[in-house]
Amino acid sequence: MLTKYFLIAILITFTIIGCANTIGSSKKGQPLVIDPVCAYLSDMGCINIVADESTPKSTHEGITYYFCSKECKEDFDKNPSKYLKIVTPPKGAVDPVCHMKINELKRFVACVYQNKVYYFCSDHCRTKYMENPDYYIEKE
Repeated sequence: MLTKYFLIAILITFTIIGCANTIGSSKKGQPLVIDPVCAYLSDMGCINIVADESTPKSTHEGITYYFCSKECKEDFDKNPSKYLKIVTPPKGAVDPVCHMKINELKRFVACVYQNKVYYFCSDHCRTKYMENPDYYIEKE
């Protein structure tokens, strides 16, 4: 019985250590971005992360991707196409910043804010949105 609790404690400890950047930098109400490596691995604890100046990031084909850790960034940098799944945004999705129709684009980016996924035509619009998401939500 003691061994069972010990194993559970170790598992929880490793989970917390693996997501330390996510837990430590999370701020209530701040928009989140999707870590493509954790999304690929279905690591639900680290998929949505807060992006700030200290967040590991990489640029691939002109789009900036953010990561929960340096390890995820390094894995992505070795083989970006492995982690970039083709995702279809919902029909009628519109960029909340420039109001461009997302379904008409070949490429788009996304972020999660207050448990809702928002789609953008570019990293520029996503960055602008993340600076003041409530401003754009009020316009919806």
